Amino acid sequence: MRWFTIEHVVTAGDTSAVGPVYYARLIDWQGRCRERGGIIGAPVFSSDISGDYAMLTQSCSCEYLKELWYGDLVAIRLTVPWVRMHLMKAEFVYHRITEPGQEDGELVARGAQLWSSAWRVNGHYEPGPWPREIADSAAALGADLSRAQIANPVDGDDR
Repeated sequence: MRWFTIEHVVTAGDTSAVGPVYYARLIDWQGRCRERGGIIGAPVFSSDISGDYAMLTQSCSCEYLKELWYGDLVAIRLTVPWVRMHLMKAEFVYHRITEPGQEDGELVARGAQLWSSAWRVNGHYEPGPWPREIADSAAALGADLSRAQIANPVDGDDR
């Protein structure tokens, strides 16, 4: 698998009153990883977040395997195994690492998200094809696009 990775040093604001990282922070880090990956892999669509296109989160999960603590360095890694119709599955792993750029590390959590491609129609969002740039970004992470619904621009229309 190919992974997009961000690294984060755990701060006091990430921790709960009793010391370990507050569980909701790991979900927040999934969002940060997704956004940073979008900025790099699909800059046109990530630069206009108030436009007619949206990549909506349908579901998210996180399985906590080990505690993280103040000062820990964490690698949050994202991959996309598949894109089917207007849905895309993302998988995340969290590794405690001892130095920046470390390839492995201690697995402390894993999670997943399901995203939906949606286009604004009459003031609300409806499922629709993935913009080519986002599909290409997913393919760069190894995604199977064989059943994906991908937009083919015609006369400037992305749908």
